[in-house]
Amino acid sequence: MRLLRLLLCISLLAWQGAQALVFTDGPWQGLLDAGRSDEMERQAQARLREQPQDLQASAAFALSQMTLADRKRVDAAARLMQDCVDQHPDEALCHYALASVMTMQARNGGAMKIISLAGPIRKHLQRALELKPDFIEARSSLHQYYLLVPAFAGGGVGKARELEEQVRASQPEFAKLMRARVAGSEKNWALAEKELLSVRIAADPSLLNEWRLVWGVLGKEWLDQRQYAKAIAGFERMLKEQPRQALAAYGLARIYFAQEQYDEAIRQYERAKEMDGAEDFPLDHRLGIALQAKGDKAQARAAFERYLQNRRASPSNAEDCRRRLKEMGPV
Repeated sequence: MRLLRLLLCISLLAWQGAQALVFTDGPWQGLLDAGRSDEMERQAQARLREQPQDLQASAAFALSQMTLADRKRVDAAARLMQDCVDQHPDEALCHYALASVMTMQARNGGAMKIISLAGPIRKHLQRALELKPDFIEARSSLHQYYLLVPAFAGGGVGKARELEEQVRASQPEFAKLMRARVAGSEKNWALAEKELLSVRIAADPSLLNEWRLVWGVLGKEWLDQRQYAKAIAGFERMLKEQPRQALAAYGLARIYFAQEQYDEAIRQYERAKEMDGAEDFPLDHRLGIALQAKGDKAQARAAFERYLQNRRASPSNAEDCRRRLKEMGPV
């Protein structure tokens, strides 16, 4: 279960609107920042038809496939990135993209697949970081790996701390975020909050994505602890800093739903649907649950049916939608 949780964390981190420079040309960075995976897929395919050897377009296409429900397409993306690594062994982007797609393969494949791919994922993240030491996404993903995998399996808090110490002088704000994650892994939520509050995003805007994700982990913990006021304040702060990102609105919706404030939860889910990164969240699934709880079966049914048509719907969420539709009975 720890490995599975690790793989989920890495896959989300690798994709949700990265702000640091992953791509160096083309439209890919802007699409990545906005979380527009479908549009990135479309444009990458068009570029590759004209320039089949375009490394950056290949990586963009592979990353756009990560959250697809179609496992065959994810496997094909992994093969594409393996070819990228074979042909360009000194390109950090190839190693990073391959590790990211392998993460989704592991998630899709069950326990044995996780075990078989955990080592290669770590290896490619390490190699990406060796080739590009300022690669925030690679360092952050490897940091999570070390925190969530025990030492005997290649992880450990000690290794995570070493990664943070390497950038403490050169990237002090990033180091604070990494220390916040270490504190969270040790359930020291007060220290995690203190480190997060000390981060000066204005000093390093490239950390907006990392900052948002670490705040999201803390907000989820507050939600689980039913510290609703703190959770709301955290997500509202996130929304103020990044008003176009869906994560904050999604988080607020989850909190309001937990408090049975269904109308406000529904409003926040609808709001999130219009924001950057919306494709990465099960919005219609969660919206349907809120509508069902409110007693609006017709709208709930429509939301569940929309989710079942979503090419990025997770199998478990899709199964829940089908179960709920069956329970509601015919129209």
